[in-house]
Amino acid sequence: MERHHTTHAVIKRVLGDAYLTLHVDRYALSETLGDADGCHLTVALRPTDGGDQPLIIEGRGVGVVAAVYDGLIKHFTREYGSLSTVKFVDFDVSAQMDSSENGAGTDAKAKVHVKVHNSDGRPFEFHSIDRSVMAATVDAVVQIAEYFVNSERAFVTVHRALVDARERRRADLVEQYTAQLAELVNSTSYSEVIRRIRDEAL
Repeated sequence: MERHHTTHAVIKRVLGDAYLTLHVDRYALSETLGDADGCHLTVALRPTDGGDQPLIIEGRGVGVVAAVYDGLIKHFTREYGSLSTVKFVDFDVSAQMDSSENGAGTDAKAKVHVKVHNSDGRPFEFHSIDRSVMAATVDAVVQIAEYFVNSERAFVTVHRALVDARERRRADLVEQYTAQLAELVNSTSYSEVIRRIRDEAL
């Protein structure tokens, strides 16, 4: 996923200190087996712009992936509608048994790999490694939300800069921002706001 990493670098460069990082502090899980909506998950996130208080999200779903993403969508989709267009296409857990330290193998690290498509069907892959399978799963799904929220924020930021550059007739900046938008358009999953901006700018 070389393109993914290239675009991520552009997103970080555009947003700078405004890049939103979501760190998982803790989570609480309860699940009723056999219930199609039986997984209830509460996650405490510590965003970089959140001050001292954690951000608490709650979600429900058929399992952990569905529940945590449900909670993320409920919180972020009001401002970042593109999250609701992301489609999960693959999920894999693999054990790294050589990382075990207790001799029984029960503390071995697990690598969770999640693959999603944006609204254009482009693939993006995320992974997390932890001695807890559930912790790695929650973290990997949170990474997805972090990426697409920042992608949408970067797209809007560059578009505003492009409009300003055009008004000031700064051809050099127009060229720079147009190139950045062309890169970001590959990773952004479209909300109506992004779709309208894309149609106006490109």
